[in-house]
Amino acid sequence: MVSLRQRKSFHEAGHCAAAIAYGIPIISVSIAGDTPHLHRGQLECMTTFCLAGPAAEELFCGAITDGSDQVDYEMARTYLARRFDPLRIGVEIGGARDAAGRLVKDQQQRMRAIAAALLEHGTLSGEDIAGITSGTG
Repeated sequence: MVSLRQRKSFHEAGHCAAAIAYGIPIISVSIAGDTPHLHRGQLECMTTFCLAGPAAEELFCGAITDGSDQVDYEMARTYLARRFDPLRIGVEIGGARDAAGRLVKDQQQRMRAIAAALLEHGTLSGEDIAGITSGTG
């Protein structure tokens, strides 16, 4: 059985992998406390980035059954609402979910390294993540 801490680590590793792939600066990431979160610098909330966390969690840990992915989906919907009407948002969410799935499948090695470090340390700085992921793809 996968622990909640392991789920959190892979979830946040998915966000990190997306941030790295899109060149989004990472200030820090943490699985410490009740609210794991990636602190982002200069981020204009991209839907694929938002959904990479749940995609990674599902890839490594199985289906999300506790609704913890809803925060990420709501963030994606909020971003999309700035550009699209409500009918189009569903289509765009589907496309972003597919893109997030592809991204996390391509970034498995990187996410495993980040998740392992998060499990060990609880919190990582952007510099820590850069060091961990240099040479991983």
